Amino acid sequence: MGTFYISRKGIRMAVCLALSVVFFGLSGCQDLGLIDPDSTSINDPIIDYVEINDVPYGKGPLQKLDIALPLSLEKNPAEVVILIHGGGWTTGDKFYLGSTVNLLKKAKKNLAIVNVNYRIASDTGNLISLQREDISSAVAYLVENAGKYNIKDKDYMIAGISAGGHLALTHAYGDNKNQIIKTVVAASAPTELCIREMVDASLQPNVQYLVGAKYEGPLDAFIEASPFYLASFRSPRTILLYGEDDKLVSVQHGALLHKKLKALRVPHSYILYPGEAHNVSAEKITRNVFAAFQNQPAN
Repeated sequence: MGTFYISRKGIRMAVCLALSVVFFGLSGCQDLGLIDPDSTSINDPIIDYVEINDVPYGKGPLQKLDIALPLSLEKNPAEVVILIHGGGWTTGDKFYLGSTVNLLKKAKKNLAIVNVNYRIASDTGNLISLQREDISSAVAYLVENAGKYNIKDKDYMIAGISAGGHLALTHAYGDNKNQIIKTVVAASAPTELCIREMVDASLQPNVQYLVGAKYEGPLDAFIEASPFYLASFRSPRTILLYGEDDKLVSVQHGALLHKKLKALRVPHSYILYPGEAHNVSAEKITRNVFAAFQNQPAN
């Protein structure tokens, strides 16, 4: 009888596929959960916004953020939403989210809007570690300077689109050690990177550059960079938004994470938009940001 041998790569792929089958077999929807209305200052009246641009949170040229600070009449510390732009992890800039920032400001809520740039190139071969470090540093900067800006020092929301959605989830699930992030909103976000067939062919080179590994080798780095595997029962409340006609990031990414969050009983919402492609509109993202802050159903 011949010897049957399965490589480590084969074992890991089998585990990935097995998990996918298990969680795709689940069904239903978990409630998003509620925020104590007495704990939020989101509806405090404000006069206007003050713009502070290109604030350094690190020493690198891309380690900068913009802050739109509300001028509250009641002077209560503002709620905080942190925005993470997309661009396939290797391109992009915070100005991509200008429409989202403008819509958030237009609502005149007591909400500090923080728009973050992060490093999009690496000499080390492990870009994801730099980007995770950048998001963590930006959050730490805000906490440390909460008094200076009259913002809260906890219970933040982080929201991202596409690769930014992936990074928002990765931070919220993997680097949120002090539970500063209470809610994460991710639009069109890749959540499972180790199953090559789930990653669009045009994105596979970017993903390999992101994690510093090839699909032909061990999959550890892909697993460690996948929100699906980082999610746990301690994960913060989550809103997942996907366009049903997205050709770049399959809705399977959202469906897979939704099933796991349901199994873990993490409060969350998973929303599909008919006719919407990869770029979920700024209006829909804004609407869900405010819904989460104000205990309204995600929509």
